[in-house]
Amino acid sequence: MSGWSVLAVAAGAAAGAPARFWIDRRCVARWGPRWPAGTLTVNLIGCAVLGLITGFLAGTGMAAGEPVFVVLSAGAGTGFCGALTTFGGFGAQILNLERRSTRPPRTRWAGIGYAVVSVTVGVGLAVLGYAAGTGIG
Repeated sequence: MSGWSVLAVAAGAAAGAPARFWIDRRCVARWGPRWPAGTLTVNLIGCAVLGLITGFLAGTGMAAGEPVFVVLSAGAGTGFCGALTTFGGFGAQILNLERRSTRPPRTRWAGIGYAVVSVTVGVGLAVLGYAAGTGIG
């Protein structure tokens, strides 16, 4: 790994972490803290952006060492998307939704529903982003 790759990851993460915090706070202010809309939003954005980056890089046929490849792959992909998205928060929120959904039967599957929606929509957005990215590249 080159020094430029490390700098690109650090710069991307420096933008992704505050973006995640800001988006989460906006979602909590809008919909309240009971539903993890902030985590869902950042994870779905991350899937779409990473799909777009991956598709673009695949469509251009760029070599891994080229500066634009490093900035996009390491900086935007690993750094920004890595700091923006959260797998640990996703897992904890699934458990919290399940723990809180013990009373009415209609909410019993809230955590599982959240996980299914997150994964299926996330993969769908990654595929759409990839397709859009290959069209650009």
